Amino acid sequence: MAPKTSIWLFFAPLTLSMAFLASCIDPVHDERVADLGGEAPGVRQGPTHRPGQPCMTCHGGVGPGPNFEIAGTVFETETAATPASGVTITLKDAVGATQTLSTNTAGNFYIKQGSYAPTYPLSVQVGGKQMKTTIGRRGGCADCHRGVGSQYLMPQVSK
Repeated sequence: MAPKTSIWLFFAPLTLSMAFLASCIDPVHDERVADLGGEAPGVRQGPTHRPGQPCMTCHGGVGPGPNFEIAGTVFETETAATPASGVTITLKDAVGATQTLSTNTAGNFYIKQGSYAPTYPLSVQVGGKQMKTTIGRRGGCADCHRGVGSQYLMPQVSK
């Protein structure tokens, strides 16, 4: 019995280390995170950081941030980077479950994974305006709402 235990004690840390490293090595994801660049000067990581960037790059299951189910940013206009604070977002899933939240001072909104488990597709109202299409599979608004280059823009919304 001692030899089996000693073999397990030898291989267990090695196996766990290799599994951990394999799960952390995704060069495509790492490149996407790196492409986002550093934090804006004077803005700490948290609910008001990186407005307009694709939240789910870091918050969509691979990391490095906590996982979100839904996340995005609302701007005052389609072509300006002025955040729309206090805008109501209403989500309704395929079985009729609704969730309502508001944008923060950076125009950001999010729902942490585990606190809302929608049945896709979702219909969405932003500031009382109904989106014409539904969200089919992933709640990262910047997956579809993109501007030119690295600027990610939402459609014009009025509070």
